[in-house]
Amino acid sequence: MIKGLTLKNLLSFTLLLTLLPIITLPAYGDDNTKDIEFAVFSLNSDIPALTKSKARMLYKGKTKKLNGSIKIVLVDLPEKSIHREEFYNMLLGKSVSQMNGYWASLSFSGKGTPPEELSSDDIRDIIEWLNDNPNGIAYAPVSAVPENANILITVLQGE
Repeated sequence: MIKGLTLKNLLSFTLLLTLLPIITLPAYGDDNTKDIEFAVFSLNSDIPALTKSKARMLYKGKTKKLNGSIKIVLVDLPEKSIHREEFYNMLLGKSVSQMNGYWASLSFSGKGTPPEELSSDDIRDIIEWLNDNPNGIAYAPVSAVPENANILITVLQGE
Protein backbone atom coordinates (compact mmCIF):
# COMPACT_ATOMS: atom_id res chain seq x y z
CA MET A 1 0.00 0.00 0.00
CA ILE A 2 1.23 3.49 -0.88
CA LYS A 3 1.67 5.73 2.15
CA GLY A 4 -1.43 7.91 2.64
CA LEU A 5 -3.53 5.96 0.10
CA THR A 6 -6.70 4.62 1.66
CA LEU A 7 -9.16 2.17 0.21
CA LYS A 8 -11.73 4.98 -0.04
CA ASN A 9 -9.30 7.16 -2.07
CA LEU A 10 -8.42 4.21 -4.29
CA LEU A 11 -12.10 3.46 -4.98
CA SER A 12 -12.79 7.15 -5.73
CA PHE A 13 -9.83 7.28 -8.12
CA THR A 14 -10.95 4.05 -9.84
CA LEU A 15 -14.48 5.44 -10.25
CA LEU A 16 -13.07 8.65 -11.72
CA LEU A 17 -10.97 6.69 -14.23
CA THR A 18 -14.02 4.65 -15.16
CA LEU A 19 -16.17 7.74 -15.76
CA LEU A 20 -13.48 9.90 -17.39
CA PRO A 21 -14.15 8.72 -20.96
CA ILE A 22 -17.86 9.47 -20.48
CA ILE A 23 -17.18 12.93 -19.05
CA THR A 24 -14.70 14.04 -21.69
CA LEU A 25 -16.33 12.68 -24.83
CA PRO A 26 -18.30 15.24 -26.84
CA ALA A 27 -22.05 14.76 -26.92
CA TYR A 28 -22.10 14.27 -30.68
CA GLY A 29 -20.88 11.67 -33.15
CA ASP A 30 -17.39 11.90 -34.55
CA ASP A 31 -17.87 11.43 -38.29
CA ASN A 32 -21.20 13.23 -38.72
CA THR A 33 -20.00 16.59 -37.42
CA LYS A 34 -17.11 17.14 -39.83
CA ASP A 35 -19.30 18.76 -42.47
CA ILE A 36 -21.64 20.71 -40.19
CA GLU A 37 -21.80 24.40 -40.86
CA PHE A 38 -23.65 26.91 -38.72
CA ALA A 39 -25.03 30.29 -39.67
CA VAL A 40 -25.28 33.18 -37.26
CA PHE A 41 -28.23 35.11 -38.65
CA SER A 42 -30.94 37.69 -38.15
CA LEU A 43 -34.15 38.65 -39.92
CA ASN A 44 -33.06 42.31 -39.73
CA SER A 45 -31.28 43.32 -42.94
CA ASP A 46 -29.77 46.37 -41.19
CA ILE A 47 -27.52 44.21 -39.02
CA PRO A 48 -24.06 44.11 -40.63
CA ALA A 49 -22.00 41.01 -41.40
CA LEU A 50 -19.81 39.77 -38.57
CA THR A 51 -16.18 38.83 -38.46
CA LYS A 52 -15.38 35.69 -36.52
CA SER A 53 -13.77 37.89 -33.87
CA LYS A 54 -16.92 40.01 -33.50
CA ALA A 55 -19.12 36.88 -33.36
CA ARG A 56 -16.93 35.52 -30.58
CA MET A 57 -17.17 38.81 -28.72
CA LEU A 58 -20.97 38.74 -28.95
CA TYR A 59 -21.27 35.15 -27.75
CA LYS A 60 -18.85 35.81 -24.87
CA GLY A 61 -20.76 38.92 -23.76
CA LYS A 62 -17.82 41.22 -24.54
CA THR A 63 -20.01 43.47 -26.69
CA LYS A 64 -23.75 44.02 -27.15
CA LYS A 65 -23.60 46.61 -29.92
CA LEU A 66 -22.66 46.57 -33.57
CA ASN A 67 -21.49 49.65 -35.46
CA GLY A 68 -21.62 51.50 -32.15
CA SER A 69 -25.38 51.90 -32.19
CA ILE A 70 -27.25 48.67 -32.97
CA LYS A 71 -28.00 46.98 -29.63
CA ILE A 72 -28.00 43.24 -30.23
CA VAL A 73 -30.03 40.59 -28.40
CA LEU A 74 -28.85 36.98 -28.61
CA VAL A 75 -30.89 33.83 -28.33
CA ASP A 76 -29.53 30.43 -27.38
CA LEU A 77 -30.76 26.95 -28.09
CA PRO A 78 -31.76 24.70 -25.17
CA GLU A 79 -28.90 23.49 -22.98
CA LYS A 80 -29.47 19.88 -24.05
CA SER A 81 -29.48 20.73 -27.77
CA ILE A 82 -26.82 18.92 -29.78
CA HIS A 83 -26.60 22.01 -32.00
CA ARG A 84 -25.75 24.24 -29.03
CA GLU A 85 -22.88 21.96 -28.05
CA GLU A 86 -21.56 21.86 -31.62
CA PHE A 87 -21.93 25.61 -32.16
CA TYR A 88 -20.05 26.62 -29.01
CA ASN A 89 -17.38 24.05 -29.69
CA MET A 90 -16.92 25.33 -33.25
CA LEU A 91 -17.10 29.08 -32.56
CA LEU A 92 -15.45 29.33 -29.15
CA GLY A 93 -13.76 25.98 -28.59
CA LYS A 94 -15.85 25.59 -25.42
CA SER A 95 -18.39 23.07 -24.19
CA VAL A 96 -21.86 24.05 -22.99
CA SER A 97 -20.83 23.41 -19.39
CA GLN A 98 -17.77 25.66 -19.80
CA MET A 99 -19.97 28.41 -21.26
CA ASN A 100 -22.51 27.99 -18.45
CA GLY A 101 -19.72 28.52 -15.93
CA TYR A 102 -18.45 31.50 -17.89
CA TRP A 103 -21.90 33.12 -17.97
CA ALA A 104 -22.50 32.34 -14.30
CA SER A 105 -19.30 34.21 -13.46
CA LEU A 106 -20.27 37.21 -15.61
CA SER A 107 -23.79 37.26 -14.17
CA PHE A 108 -22.55 37.03 -10.59
CA SER A 109 -20.16 39.93 -11.10
CA GLY A 110 -22.85 42.00 -12.83
CA LYS A 111 -20.83 42.20 -16.04
CA GLY A 112 -23.27 40.38 -18.30
CA THR A 113 -26.27 38.17 -18.74
CA PRO A 114 -26.43 35.05 -20.88
CA PRO A 115 -28.48 34.92 -24.06
CA GLU A 116 -32.16 34.09 -23.67
CA GLU A 117 -32.63 30.33 -23.91
CA LEU A 118 -35.35 28.85 -26.12
CA SER A 119 -37.30 25.80 -25.01
CA SER A 120 -36.63 23.96 -28.29
CA ASP A 121 -34.20 24.08 -31.18
CA ASP A 122 -36.96 23.96 -33.79
CA ILE A 123 -36.27 26.54 -36.51
CA ARG A 124 -39.89 27.76 -36.28
CA ASP A 125 -39.30 28.73 -32.62
CA ILE A 126 -36.08 30.51 -33.57
CA ILE A 127 -37.86 32.44 -36.35
CA GLU A 128 -40.73 33.34 -34.01
CA TRP A 129 -38.22 34.68 -31.46
CA LEU A 130 -36.42 36.68 -34.16
CA ASN A 131 -39.73 38.16 -35.33
CA ASP A 132 -40.38 39.30 -31.74
CA ASN A 133 -36.84 40.70 -31.37
CA PRO A 134 -35.97 42.93 -34.37
CA ASN A 135 -32.30 43.23 -33.33
CA GLY A 136 -32.08 39.57 -32.43
CA ILE A 137 -29.36 37.23 -33.58
CA ALA A 138 -29.62 33.45 -33.59
CA TYR A 139 -27.65 30.47 -34.85
CA ALA A 140 -28.68 27.26 -36.54
CA PRO A 141 -27.32 24.72 -39.00
CA VAL A 142 -27.08 26.43 -42.40
CA SER A 143 -29.44 23.87 -43.91
CA ALA A 144 -32.25 25.03 -41.54
CA VAL A 145 -31.86 28.79 -42.05
CA PRO A 146 -34.66 30.33 -44.16
CA GLU A 147 -33.77 31.97 -47.47
CA ASN A 148 -34.93 35.41 -46.34
CA ALA A 149 -32.54 35.46 -43.37
CA ASN A 150 -29.62 37.86 -43.16
CA ILE A 151 -26.67 35.49 -42.68
CA LEU A 152 -24.07 37.41 -40.70
CA ILE A 153 -21.36 34.74 -40.66
CA THR A 154 -21.00 31.02 -41.22
CA VAL A 155 -18.99 28.87 -38.86
CA LEU A 156 -17.37 25.69 -40.08
CA GLN A 157 -15.96 22.74 -38.16
CA GLY A 158 -12.25 23.19 -37.59
CA GLU A 159 -12.06 26.90 -38.46
